[in-house]
Amino acid sequence: METAYRRAFTMIELVFVIVIIGILAAVALPKLAATRDDAKVSQLAANARTLLTDFQSFYTAKGASEWQSGTIGEVTAIPLHTNCNADATTTAQISPTTFSLCHDTVACLTFTTIDEGNLTVADGSDTSDPICEAVKAVPSIAALSNKSYQLAGQTVARR
Repeated sequence: METAYRRAFTMIELVFVIVIIGILAAVALPKLAATRDDAKVSQLAANARTLLTDFQSFYTAKGASEWQSGTIGEVTAIPLHTNCNADATTTAQISPTTFSLCHDTVACLTFTTIDEGNLTVADGSDTSDPICEAVKAVPSIAALSNKSYQLAGQTVARR
């Protein structure tokens, strides 16, 4: 007497597969979130370094008159905010103004432009955001933060 077996998965095999997928997901999701946060920190740190270079390049190329009458859109394509709860601005006057480099609605770093090509970089107002705290802990950002910069020398000739 020959017994015919159906080729199919048993309920216990399906339960084991679901449990294994659940364990893999539980391990993978925190890693994915950490990777996403690391990417945000890297992007904000790169934007901060680029902003300082963009401000220096603009002032060196255009001089004090353009510094006082130009707009942020003429200086950089990095999204800057005068208020982190509002959209990024490109039409705000460069000087004198305080711009923020924001993560969501939190100011991570502030850039305060002053007449005659001076710029101050400072920590943002909120210290409770973990992304902003990680940005401030990046060595290159810690080195440029909480300092004033004279963007060009007094003897630069502009034509």
